[in-house]
Amino acid sequence: MSKVFFIYDVGPQSRLEWLASAFKKEDTVWIPMRYNRKNRIHAWRKPLHFLCYIELAIKSIWKSKKEDTIISWNFIPGAFIGVLCRLFRLNRTVLSLNMISHPKGGVIATIRKKVYNYAFAYKKFLFTVNSAETLETYLKEYKIDTQRVSVLPDAYLPIYKNQDFNTGKGYIFCGGEAQRDWVTFFAAAKELPEYSFVGVARKKYMPHPIEIPTNVKMYYDIDEQDFNRLLEESAIVALPLLSTLPAGLIVIFKSIFLSKPLIVTRTSSVENYVQDRKSAILIDLQSTEQLVTGIRSLKTDLDRAKEQTEQAKKNIVNYSPENYSKKIFRILI
Repeated sequence: MSKVFFIYDVGPQSRLEWLASAFKKEDTVWIPMRYNRKNRIHAWRKPLHFLCYIELAIKSIWKSKKEDTIISWNFIPGAFIGVLCRLFRLNRTVLSLNMISHPKGGVIATIRKKVYNYAFAYKKFLFTVNSAETLETYLKEYKIDTQRVSVLPDAYLPIYKNQDFNTGKGYIFCGGEAQRDWVTFFAAAKELPEYSFVGVARKKYMPHPIEIPTNVKMYYDIDEQDFNRLLEESAIVALPLLSTLPAGLIVIFKSIFLSKPLIVTRTSSVENYVQDRKSAILIDLQSTEQLVTGIRSLKTDLDRAKEQTEQAKKNIVNYSPENYSKKIFRILI
């Protein structure tokens, strides 16, 4: 009897078990990656993180059989599985979820392109993207067979805390792993000295040099518990992004469930979940002016801010974990 292997990079397994809700429990196997948080924090350790991806790919191939399916929660290990299966003529069905390929230059971009294109050439390699517009962008860069890619917007996680609207400690929050436009965030803070701002970032992703306004308190490389606390105590969540490719979705989901009014860069992925002036304020890339106007608007009109958070919660139910798992199941049929 064939099995479905779910592989993931960040645990615990209980955090992701909803992913297999559409599958028979007795047919599923879970394989975690050997995760070291320090590999995500320090730039010099990034190669070690990718070695862990490769190790996970090898382990999943080794434990599975030719009739089995491997579903990768993180796109990158799935791509490595595709590469290995093609290279060694192995027979596995691979579904790699949520391809994200932010703009890069130099040698890294060249290597990534060669690796991904090699994986895409493996006939049993399937993958998903967050939006049709994102797929159109990738089609211009990679050799993709559109018959083997599906548009599947991310789902929220069932573990996210739910609370009613409140202004917390009154500050404007920006944070996340990468692709945050700190230049625009700081420029907006500088124009709004009457308000307090809090930022959470990876030190390695901060632009240098950069001047941080005196009304901004920055935190670097903190753990998820502290990140969630700072998000929860905010009044507004502002997420200016560096590109229109998928980014910031986890923070958006958490903010919606925490009833935090959102100001986010307009992207096709973001527009899956929120609509401008209805459930969030969407701004153009690098628009300090629009960010400043949005903050002032939400700060001075709490009724509007609350109304937007309520509408966002109504919309998000369409992106439940259960629906996501069912769509994965249908992709594999």
